[in-house]
Amino acid sequence: MKYLPNTIKFFAFFFGFLVFSSLSVKANASSAYISPTSGLITVENFKVSFYVESTTSEPEMAGAHLKITYPANVKVVSINNGEFDSYLEKVDNAETREISINAVNNAGNYKSGKVKLASVDFQALETTGQVQLTISSTSEISGAGGEQLLTETINGVYSLSLPEATTTPEATTTAAVGGGPSVSVAEVASVPSTGITDNKIIYYLIVSLSMIGLGVTSLYRKSDA
Repeated sequence: MKYLPNTIKFFAFFFGFLVFSSLSVKANASSAYISPTSGLITVENFKVSFYVESTTSEPEMAGAHLKITYPANVKVVSINNGEFDSYLEKVDNAETREISINAVNNAGNYKSGKVKLASVDFQALETTGQVQLTISSTSEISGAGGEQLLTETINGVYSLSLPEATTTPEATTTAAVGGGPSVSVAEVASVPSTGITDNKIIYYLIVSLSMIGLGVTSLYRKSDA
C-alpha cells in the first residue's frame, strides 16, 4: 500500500500527458480536400475545386501550398484563383503531371473554416477510364505563427464516361447517277453553266438559218415587184 501514492501520481501524469497531446494535435490540425471527391464525368471539359479547412478553435491559416498529381488521360486547361489574398505560384508541370498552388493571406486577414484555395479546369483526353487526383504528402498549410497545420488530405476519384465520337459523311461526297451506284461527285459530268446542251444549239442554229432564208426570200420578192 505504501506505493499507492506513486502509482496515483504516475497515472495522473500519464493521463495529463494524453490530454495535453490530444489538445496539441487538435490545435495544429487542418485538412485539404478536393471537391467533388467523386463522380461520373460525361463531358470533355470539367472543373474541380481545392479547399483547405481549419476550425475556429485551431490556428488561423496564413498560407497553403498544395501539390496535386493527375493521370495521363486528362490535361490541365487553366488554374483559377480561389479565396486567398495572393498567389505565389500556380504551375502545371505537364511532364510530371503535377499541379503546384501556393497562396498566402495578408497579415490581419488570416482565415479559418472552409476556404477555397483554387479551382482547376481539366480536359478529358479519353472517353473512358479512371481519373484520380491525389494531394501530395509534401503539401503544407501554415498557421498564423508559422505552424504546420495539415494533418488530413482527401483525394478525388472520378470515372470517365464520354460518348464515342461519330463521323457523318458529307452530303456532297457521293451522288447517284441514273439510278446506278454512288460515285464520286468529281466523276459526274457537269452541265454547262448556261444550261444549253449540244442538241439545243443545233436546233437554234436551224431556226436562225430558216428565218434568215425567209428574210432573204421576202426581200428578193419585193425587189422583183
